[in-house]
Amino acid sequence: MTVLSVACNEIIADFDRVVAIEIVGPTARTIEEGDTVRLVARAISARGEVVPDAEVIWSIVDTGVVGFTLEPATGLVTGLAPDTGRVQPQVDELRVGAVTIAVTPAPDTIAPAGDTVIVIDAAAEASPPLAVVVLDLTTDPGVPLALAGQTVHFLTTDPVPGTPAADGFYLARTETTPGDEPHQYVATTGADGTVDIVVRRVAGVAQPDTAVVHAVTVTATGDTVPGSPVRFRIRF
Repeated sequence: MTVLSVACNEIIADFDRVVAIEIVGPTARTIEEGDTVRLVARAISARGEVVPDAEVIWSIVDTGVVGFTLEPATGLVTGLAPDTGRVQPQVDELRVGAVTIAVTPAPDTIAPAGDTVIVIDAAAEASPPLAVVVLDLTTDPGVPLALAGQTVHFLTTDPVPGTPAADGFYLARTETTPGDEPHQYVATTGADGTVDIVVRRVAGVAQPDTAVVHAVTVTATGDTVPGSPVRFRIRF
């Protein structure tokens, strides 16, 4: 009976051993310089169950310097410079899978990409473009790099939104009717780092003599990018 008991205990213990590591979330992550992401992985037993007390340690797979730091015990990755690298989870001697980390440049500036004084012809339904460009200035010093995929917030500051003076116009790209928030618009830069909107008239409603629209962008960590706000003055 004693031998049988030991054998059964060994079998039970064998089913409890870690046989796999499950990476939780995408295996390709993109973060901006200065931003962070926490990687999570779970140890899986031979029973197919999560082993909650198993310690997962992360390590950088690539040799040499990479553009991010990694806290092995917590899986916290911090972007330092544009680069790509891989990190891998480990439980005891078991290493399985990897997560690819891509660090993208943080925006250094936003600037006008055209006129900032915009005149709407009396017969026109919409203004010429209010255009901005978002740039990285530090990855290759002296060589501005246009940043795609950056979010830009266009905000009417004068007249005050919600007042009768602001009822005669709205912000848009291709839309021909006002949205739920007619005096603000969120747009994303294209491959050339630029994005633009227009100011459209509301038919049958008087417009003010002038309006002011600001364009603002922030980093992934919430810092306002230098150059914000780009100020546009619209003359009706």
